[in-house]
Amino acid sequence: MKTKYILLLFGTLIAGILIGTLTTGRVTRNKVEKIKSFNTKEGFREHLYKIMQPTEAQREQLSPILDSFSDRHWELMKQNWENQKALFDEMDIAIKPFITEEQFQLLMDHKQKTRKGREYKCNKRNEEINSKESTK
Repeated sequence: MKTKYILLLFGTLIAGILIGTLTTGRVTRNKVEKIKSFNTKEGFREHLYKIMQPTEAQREQLSPILDSFSDRHWELMKQNWENQKALFDEMDIAIKPFITEEQFQLLMDHKQKTRKGREYKCNKRNEEINSKESTK
């Protein structure tokens, strides 16, 4: 009888941990996706629409304005990435004498992975811009 209650308690504990872990992962993923969507024109616009709750007529008037600011936001993001790239390149040169070749290679691999992600975002945004321009 005691073992039955202990097993039930243990099973409940494990189920609670699993549910909590999965819920936390899902919430975190949704927040990250929301932030990532801010880099697209639609995501930028929809994020602001969600805050302002404009009417359909207001949306039509606001869309060109928000798209313009979205483009400026995107240019600032790219400029920031270039500044970060220069900063980290400078850091790499400064720390290279103090770490092993293997450690330096790990750093370079991570840097390359990060830059590929940024290139992907840039290409995706450029495709979005080109597809909009070709439909005009």
